[in-house]
Amino acid sequence: MKFKDYSDEVLLAQLGDRFTVTYRFAVDEHTALEMARSVCVEQTVEFPAQHIEADAINQHIIGRMEHFGACWDGYRAVISYSDQAGTDEFTQLFNVIFGNSSLLPGITVERIDLSREQLGWFRGPKFGVPGLRERLGVRGRALAFTALKPMGLPTASLADEAYRCALGGVDLIKDDHGLMNQPFSEFEDRVRAVCAAVRRGNEESGHNTCYIPNLSGSFEKIMDRVRLAEDCGAGGIMLAPGLVGYDTMRYVSAHTGLPVVAHPAMAGCLLDKGSGGFACGCVLGQLPRICGADLTVFPNYGGRFSLSQAQCRSIVDFCAEPMGDVPPIFPCPAGGMTFEKIPAMREFYGADVGFLMGGGLFTVTPDLSANCERFVRILRE
Repeated sequence: MKFKDYSDEVLLAQLGDRFTVTYRFAVDEHTALEMARSVCVEQTVEFPAQHIEADAINQHIIGRMEHFGACWDGYRAVISYSDQAGTDEFTQLFNVIFGNSSLLPGITVERIDLSREQLGWFRGPKFGVPGLRERLGVRGRALAFTALKPMGLPTASLADEAYRCALGGVDLIKDDHGLMNQPFSEFEDRVRAVCAAVRRGNEESGHNTCYIPNLSGSFEKIMDRVRLAEDCGAGGIMLAPGLVGYDTMRYVSAHTGLPVVAHPAMAGCLLDKGSGGFACGCVLGQLPRICGADLTVFPNYGGRFSLSQAQCRSIVDFCAEPMGDVPPIFPCPAGGMTFEKIPAMREFYGADVGFLMGGGLFTVTPDLSANCERFVRILRE
């Protein structure tokens, strides 16, 4: 196809910089190389390259293989793409990263390296680790994080839980991700009641506990719920990008003054479980950070989910690695957390982490406020 009326010079003037995506192929070398070459085309022009006679498209729009070689579990290819193929809209960037190729087995996206131009488009979170520490007034230790549980409790009971957690000085209280707008605890009633309960607990204790409602509901209601949370004095908001979309989280983060928590519900559908997808650190660490999360929740190793220490370490690394002016964010391991495990967890994760303890905090003794005080005290040791 000659594209006779097409001007290479016009296209070249619009191309901008390039970003890279690192893919892993769990196949033999010959097949991996063919798959990598196919990805270059499939993720861009989706058209037989030999029939494109416009030099600028062949040289700049089609993905360019920058590196290919063996790795720990197959073969790795680093492929670069034009920024303007991805555009400044995250949905199209996501499409270029892994759109059609996500349908093929054996391909894993390990990491995304944005260009300087893209780092201007996708600025990440408003707060990150330094801003959230300043907001909470917490320095030098991990954050104490908990969740209102279980689903089915009426709003008054959830508010009482939050009040007792605030008395005990826990830093962050979020809705359990199963709480949304059910008849037994409607969203507006819960947010108003819990915000008031936390405010009362803080006034009595002198602490600065923050409540984070879950906003992972229907798209048309999310921004209304953001405004309600802001008006009621919530300390943040939580979204599950696997449910509402990563670009929705990016939009909300850009249009609220509150910190954003990313929850992993449904993100497991994107996670590589051996047949391809996104590597754990990428989908639970890097993508939430790019899209504006200040904290990212993920299943801790050794819990009821199957993440390994290496996978959890990769999440932590993606939360903290240099990324232009994008601040580092808090990794928040959750699931199976107990007081006895905290010293080992602290040694593994360091101080810039939020330890999310649910059942282990509520059930260790009947005195929830005392349990929260103990939680914070252990983190200070």
